[in-house]
Amino acid sequence: MTYVNGTEADLEALRGDPPYPEKGSCIIKCLLEKIGIVRNNKYSKLGFMTAVTPLVFTNKKKLEHMKIVSENCDKEINHHEVVPCQLGNEVVTCIFKYAPELHLKE
Repeated sequence: MTYVNGTEADLEALRGDPPYPEKGSCIIKCLLEKIGIVRNNKYSKLGFMTAVTPLVFTNKKKLEHMKIVSENCDKEINHHEVVPCQLGNEVVTCIFKYAPELHLKE
């Protein structure tokens, strides 16, 4: 948040659906980097699986679903950033498309 001079209002926008405004997308990208889903400015399907496995490891069907999500997003995410922090929106949009249950709405 400090890097983009983010506010509480920028965080509130993240409760909705992507695409997020630029500051929100930058905050998301930073969070995704911290948990390993974004590495070296690219989506990491291994990082995604590492992050979600603790949430679904007891349910083989859900685990298989998350593997499909990780593969689909690896193919679909645009890694050629047109605007700063676009990857934040790209990753979240794809994940919510295939795994809407991961969207942490109110």
